[in-house]
Amino acid sequence: MGLVLDARCDACGYTAAGLRLGATHAQIEAHDVSHLEVHAAPCCRDLQSVQLFMGAPPPEPPCDRCGRTFPLAPERRYRISTLKGEVLSGHPCPRCGARALMFTPVGDFR
Repeated sequence: MGLVLDARCDACGYTAAGLRLGATHAQIEAHDVSHLEVHAAPCCRDLQSVQLFMGAPPPEPPCDRCGRTFPLAPERRYRISTLKGEVLSGHPCPRCGARALMFTPVGDFR
């Protein structure tokens, strides 16, 4: 099951809504073939959900805002769900860089 998240930076006021993280039941039944992660698009400094396929090279997704493709980089991946639990606050803002970005679960998807 996946989470739907909203993000907000208390330092600059940046917001993003409806970010998807995780996988659907169908994806899980397919033996975790794919899942969604949250990444920052460097061109527009905006957050978006990116679908990744296990065992495949990372894609170069198009930016949701401007359409330019960008390479995925570890420093632009948001590690929200970890083995130790969910890390919802203290992330770097894609706009201002302050570690004031907080994620709020607003729903789930199956």
